[in-house]
Amino acid sequence: MPVGRTKAMSRERRDSTSSAPSGAANFPEFVVKNTREFLAGFQPSGGNGGVFCPTRRNVPVGETVAVKVRLGRRKPPMVVYGQVAWRRPGRHILKIRAGIGVEFLASETAKWEFLLDLARTGTSAHSRRRHERVPVDLPISWRLVGGLEAFSGYLRDVGRGGAFVLSSATVAIQERVVLEIAPPGAEVPMAFIGRVAWTGKSGSENVFGIAWRARDAGGGRRIREMVRRLTGLQSPLRV
Repeated sequence: MPVGRTKAMSRERRDSTSSAPSGAANFPEFVVKNTREFLAGFQPSGGNGGVFCPTRRNVPVGETVAVKVRLGRRKPPMVVYGQVAWRRPGRHILKIRAGIGVEFLASETAKWEFLLDLARTGTSAHSRRRHERVPVDLPISWRLVGGLEAFSGYLRDVGRGGAFVLSSATVAIQERVVLEIAPPGAEVPMAFIGRVAWTGKSGSENVFGIAWRARDAGGGRRIREMVRRLTGLQSPLRV
């Protein structure tokens, strides 16, 4: 039987996880290796979605963790944040695997719904993505190309091919936008142009995916340099 789970804790956790991770902290990472493992371990988990992660690590209930879900061979994983809802010891004789039940943060709804839909339809996640994403939670400013009004948001992950943005403002698919990002070591924010590849909702917030539009070799180098700097940024925690 899973241990460490109560209804009161579940309600308290849902109240405390309405926003994305932030703050300076490292959290444990777990990997869901394929579609079969994701579907077999997926749990509705009180409405926020969740997944079982086989492990013998002693991770306490309530700990925030990062789950890397990989759907499709040789495809980069998508990182989904959650909190440990329960732990289960292994039973070798009964062939019961030790592990933890992770309840995803409310802010991750768009991600796990996307993964669940792809897993159920048999489509490989990130089939067009050539570069792995770096999970971050960095405040940014963005605007439409040619526009003057700036909007605030959070960069949730980034790679050489694109980025994942959370913001209270809305934007249409195919719009070109300018993201101003200040990676560690930068004296002023760096501006990057991208195209909105998809949009969605995560609770009360809007989320959208960006495909970079580097029009010259210099732009490509700036993107690689930005990703390199953010790779050294510790994954944050905002609960």
